[in-house]
Amino acid sequence: MQMNEKEELKQELEQQLQWLKYRQQMLDIMDMKLLEMKKIAEQGKQDCLTEEERLTLNVKINYLASQVRGIDSESKRKEDEKILK
Repeated sequence: MQMNEKEELKQELEQQLQWLKYRQQMLDIMDMKLLEMKKIAEQGKQDCLTEEERLTLNVKINYLASQVRGIDSESKRKEDEKILK
């Protein structure tokens, strides 16, 4: 293997490593949001909540769900487009 090929391989592996680090950070953020959604869902199980309180919890869950979908989509797209260099 020539030096140039080794450098290219090294650079490609470095890019993959950087993407993996970025993706892991995004997965950690998604995990935190999913845990928050779980807590909200558990609050929603309470019998003493009013309809307005349940609607408020539902709005919070839907907002967090949209954030998780967005983060997931954005972090996958970066891999496909090889934005991280």
